[in-house]
Amino acid sequence: MLDVYNQTADHPISYAVGYDISCKNHYYLIMDLLEIADQKMYQDKRYKKEQMAKKPQEFCRNRLAESISTESLKEKLFTILNNSNGEKKYAFLMTDVSNFHLINDYWGYETGTNILNFILKKMELFPQTLFVNRYHSDIFVAVIDITGAEHTAVKKRIIESNKQTTKEVLAAYPVNYLSLNTGIYYLENMKIPGEEIISHSNIVRIKAKDKLCGVCEYTREIALAEQKRADTIHSFKEALGKKEFQIYFQPKISGRKQKIASAEILVRWQRANGDLWFPDSFLPILEETGEIEALDYYVYETAFQWLADRREKGLKLLPLSLNVSPVHFRKIHTFTEKVSHLIQKYEIPSQYLIFEITESTYIHNIEAVNHMIRFFHEKNIRISMDDFGSGYSSLNTLKDILFDEVKIDKKFLSDKLTENGKIVLQEIFHLLKRTNKFIVCEGVETKEMVDFLVAEGCDELQGYYYYKPMEMAKFEQLIG
Repeated sequence: MLDVYNQTADHPISYAVGYDISCKNHYYLIMDLLEIADQKMYQDKRYKKEQMAKKPQEFCRNRLAESISTESLKEKLFTILNNSNGEKKYAFLMTDVSNFHLINDYWGYETGTNILNFILKKMELFPQTLFVNRYHSDIFVAVIDITGAEHTAVKKRIIESNKQTTKEVLAAYPVNYLSLNTGIYYLENMKIPGEEIISHSNIVRIKAKDKLCGVCEYTREIALAEQKRADTIHSFKEALGKKEFQIYFQPKISGRKQKIASAEILVRWQRANGDLWFPDSFLPILEETGEIEALDYYVYETAFQWLADRREKGLKLLPLSLNVSPVHFRKIHTFTEKVSHLIQKYEIPSQYLIFEITESTYIHNIEAVNHMIRFFHEKNIRISMDDFGSGYSSLNTLKDILFDEVKIDKKFLSDKLTENGKIVLQEIFHLLKRTNKFIVCEGVETKEMVDFLVAEGCDELQGYYYYKPMEMAKFEQLIG
């Protein structure tokens, strides 16, 4: 309790302790025990007085500033907003130090503590500051009065202040690098709960790490994105149970015959309110939470059911390409067991299945991916490397990959094909053909692209020039 008090006290308080023990092997009468304990207490008192006399200011300076609890912070925010009467405008700031743990690890905790205390003092000097506290670890919170100021001006002042603080820290301490990140939440709604203010500010503090200036404001766009994120996380399981996820088919065209040869299975989220969500809006969130596993198995089973139903009706079957999310490589055996079970359950012939694994997933999980490929090869199922050339591929990759098919990333076909672009694609095709890889190109959008790719021996083409992804019923009408 005294340590906490002394962090902000003008006159620190010290305490002294003395004790001894009376036991069977070292017995004292009670008066002797009290006297010895009293002597030790005075020895401790003298020592601490001497230490304080030697370093009167370091007693406070070398101790990390007290952190404020979330409950206390919420109380402060409520008091400020409750007393503003709408006449004042405030901004809540949350600031941290990038990779602060590296400072502690390399320069020691004393240096780290001194730097944090220095930053706190600098933040207290920021104009129109109502209060500043260390929140936890290397995170600080503050409320500033911005009455009459434009948001752009407020942001500019914070950026300049962070730069100046960083400059002074680098000059005063042995560290070679320091970066501050600040999230800004404008307190325009005086009735917003404190926990929401803290949560929103924390979101933009994290986003600030990706900003060149190190500062990020909470905007309506960010608010909508976070609402959608929360909606995705909390409604996914119920939506999966209600089968709100629909599989879509995007045909792939034979380069030689110019007819539909296969299709890639994609997914859309048909919300109960009528909204249709595209993969980019929910797949990254599900990948982050791990729920993508359940969605993948749902998509596989739906696709397998479609093949099984058509086989029973004697209708035309086409090979289907199915995407494998990176999260499955953490649980290879679980994945292979579930896929095996589904294949056996629906009695799917192996020639109608192609599993797609992205190039980046392969590069970061080579051993696990190769293990999965061998599993599929044992079942005579083809494996495709998706997004080939998206930024990771190299000649060394081509040399060792076990994939049966390579799907050229659509970036190669973006805009107009230049002569240099054609040369690069020709050489890639040449290498892939010599290593017996089946070649698929996605993102095909013009007749010029089609003519070039067909002439170069592309096995299958996929893109808006031919077809966009379509619902099951429409795809069935298309293939008959």
